[in-house]
Amino acid sequence: MSPRRLPQRSLAAVAIGLLVATTVAGCGAGADPNAAEVAAVVDGNTLELLQDDKPVTVRLLGIEAPTAKECLSAESASALADLLPVGTAIRLDRGDGEDVVAVYAEDVLVNAELARLGLALVATDAAGPIANEVAEAQQEAIDAEAGLFGTEAECTVAAQVAALEEAESDAAEAAGALAVGIGLKEIDRHGAAIAAVATTGAALSALLDADASKQYPSSWVAGLRDRTTTVNERLISTTTGVQQVRAAEGQRIEAERVEAERVAAEAARAAQEAAEAEAARVAKEAAAAEAARAAAAKKPTTSQAPAPAPAPATGGGATFYQNCDAVRAAGAAPILVGQPGYSKKLDRDGDGIGCE
Repeated sequence: MSPRRLPQRSLAAVAIGLLVATTVAGCGAGADPNAAEVAAVVDGNTLELLQDDKPVTVRLLGIEAPTAKECLSAESASALADLLPVGTAIRLDRGDGEDVVAVYAEDVLVNAELARLGLALVATDAAGPIANEVAEAQQEAIDAEAGLFGTEAECTVAAQVAALEEAESDAAEAAGALAVGIGLKEIDRHGAAIAAVATTGAALSALLDADASKQYPSSWVAGLRDRTTTVNERLISTTTGVQQVRAAEGQRIEAERVEAERVAAEAARAAQEAAEAEAARVAKEAAAAEAARAAAAKKPTTSQAPAPAPAPATGGGATFYQNCDAVRAAGAAPILVGQPGYSKKLDRDGDGIGCE
């Protein structure tokens, strides 16, 4: 009769059943060539046994447990040790090999129990009478999202995909709040965060396309790949949106710079014009003052009678000058108010000094 496969149960329940098997089958184990006793658990794949008091090392048939430094390798070895404590009496089915075996305890296929916990995968070359039982156990682990198929351990592929989805959602929400006026530094900070998530997404896509993913069921991997592809496509859209906001912010900053330069140039021109006007005013005042000093120097002192103004060239009658040329021709320039021949038409700026 073929071995009975127990229904899915907790690790503790399975371990209790195997301990019972130790008590029942421990005596006279050497009489059965397929009987053995557990001496040590090396890892999730490997057992050290005693058979006829001789040490034997075997690997579990039909499964591939994580090896050293791989995700859940320690958990796999620990679970196998709980299933098969040292001293447990077991029965071996070597199939076609001596060192690769199916291990039964109380008719429980331990190989399948480890797969049911999600702590071992169906070997790619699994065959023989236990292949279907191990495959069914693995499907139970997939349905329960247990072990390597779950998200409790951050190192599993499923957990990494879930973390990618969460990171993308957070990044997209933050990017959606970006607006013109926030500043390039803040926009670039969000852009860098999205780029980091995109890098993770690309790495996960590569992992799911790599040969290493072939040890997992193809339909399960396809589901993770579809989820990752969706995230990566959303990241492209989010990145485009951030780039558009950055371009608009750059245009705003450039427009402000141009306007500031225009205002500064206008202020500089106004200041230059004011300075030139002030300089002209000061120069005019200085010239007027100098002319007044020169005119004052030509006035007669109180001890001297003023020299009579030269008669105009035309001669006769009251003194009259047609213009400043006539005054200069008569040697009377500059002509001061009160002097013979002075008139307002000769004093255009009205400062009392004509024909300056």
